[in-house]
Amino acid sequence: MILYDANAPGPNPATVRLFVHERGGLRFDVVTIDLVGLENRKRRYLTEVNARGEVPALRLDDGSVLTEITAICGYFDEIAEGGRKLFGTTPQERAVIHMWTRRAYLEVVLPFVNHWRGSEAAENAYRGHRILQPEAQRSNRLLAERGLNQFDDDLEGRTFIAGDDISMADILLYTFMATQIEGEGTPWLDVPQRPHVGAWYARMGERESSRMMLASLPARVRT
Repeated sequence: MILYDANAPGPNPATVRLFVHERGGLRFDVVTIDLVGLENRKRRYLTEVNARGEVPALRLDDGSVLTEITAICGYFDEIAEGGRKLFGTTPQERAVIHMWTRRAYLEVVLPFVNHWRGSEAAENAYRGHRILQPEAQRSNRLLAERGLNQFDDDLEGRTFIAGDDISMADILLYTFMATQIEGEGTPWLDVPQRPHVGAWYARMGERESSRMMLASLPARVRT
């Protein structure tokens, strides 16, 4: 297998990296794509890897390519040797984790990503490769704030989002929050008025895998 990673700590590549470091039991090769230089928007990548220009992407041994971070992480979870599954082991666990992962994405991640996509920094980063909506920036912040307020209530008395153990829901939400807070300077994602979100965010940040996720993966991964 070949994972197409990025040379930048963007949220999508970092999500897969964090999953890989947490999950273990994986073996694959890595090709690093120059995200800063928009290599993912060049014809070769679009025709040979992912027509939508997204990074990461995972080329399987039969030549087919998986895209979308939850699909890639879900595949890794199924094929990893040993370790604890991060999407759950029973039908009920899998359903609960999928539910919380979906909620994290729709209620928090998507609104604050769209908020950033309304900024001048996003316009400079995409350089015409994405249609942006700066007029919706305030509304997207309010949607993200509402989602985070709900998650603050949900996290009361919990160690992690879906229960006592880390899962894909934590990996997705933490990676997007951390890369946005540290990289783009979005302090309103973690404020004292949300103590349960703040405590969860601090717990996630203390994990060794969270520190490792910002660096590109080596050419060969054997976890």
